[in-house]
Amino acid sequence: MKKQKAVMQVSALKGENNKFSLELWTGNSAIFNLIRPVIEKCNKSYGGYIQIEISPPYKKRTTGELSQNNLVWRLITLIANETGNDIHDVEAAAKERAIKRGYPYHVNGITGRLTPSSMTEINTVEAGYLIDELHAICDEMGIQYGWSEN
Repeated sequence: MKKQKAVMQVSALKGENNKFSLELWTGNSAIFNLIRPVIEKCNKSYGGYIQIEISPPYKKRTTGELSQNNLVWRLITLIANETGNDIHDVEAAAKERAIKRGYPYHVNGITGRLTPSSMTEINTVEAGYLIDELHAICDEMGIQYGWSEN
């Protein structure tokens, strides 16, 4: 079953000792319908245990002129041009290396290999991890990037 992500508002939080309850407000039924099958599967197959990841609702990575996406592709292109590598190979290598910084990934269920997430799915923080890794690659290879960055 595919992992689902949703942004919800905490409407009530109660707890003591090792037990607490969290009431969430989805804002619309589409989100409820998205996560309901996961919850039902967990109740049926995993004794009600659910894996939850909690973080602030970061915005999706920025796009357009002077954006994170623009900077990522400028750095990838620069590295490719300076090293003679294909831009897709540079992109893949940078994403794989950025996993150690917190870049998101999933584990291929067949091969067991880590597969970095598409840049279309990342948030501003995760895009920052990729940018940091691209800067590290440039520094390691002695590649100068002299433009003004955002």
